[in-house]
Amino acid sequence: MTETRGGAEGSASADNARLDDHERRITALEQGVVSIQLKLVEVQTEGRMRGERQDRDTAELKRMTGKVKDSVDDLLGGISFLKAAFKWSWGVFVGIAAFIAMYGDALLIFWRHMHQ
Repeated sequence: MTETRGGAEGSASADNARLDDHERRITALEQGVVSIQLKLVEVQTEGRMRGERQDRDTAELKRMTGKVKDSVDDLLGGISFLKAAFKWSWGVFVGIAAFIAMYGDALLIFWRHMHQ
């Protein structure tokens, strides 16, 4: 009978050892799952922050592009104005030169007569 008892106690301690081993493995798996969940939350947070930063950068780029476009439009408008003014100034210069060429002698006589 002692052998039976000893065998039963040995079997119970072996079962307890297996149970403890299973509990350790389950605990390790649970810790691994928790660790994976924490890393997933961290990655999702980083992705969300990166997305927000990209949205902010995109909006800033759109604003800057709009400002640059407005500046370019202003410059082109100024260049167009200067081109028109240059054409008009040449027209005025040619007109004055033609007037002097046609009436130069009479103008000199008039000038001398007025300042004597």
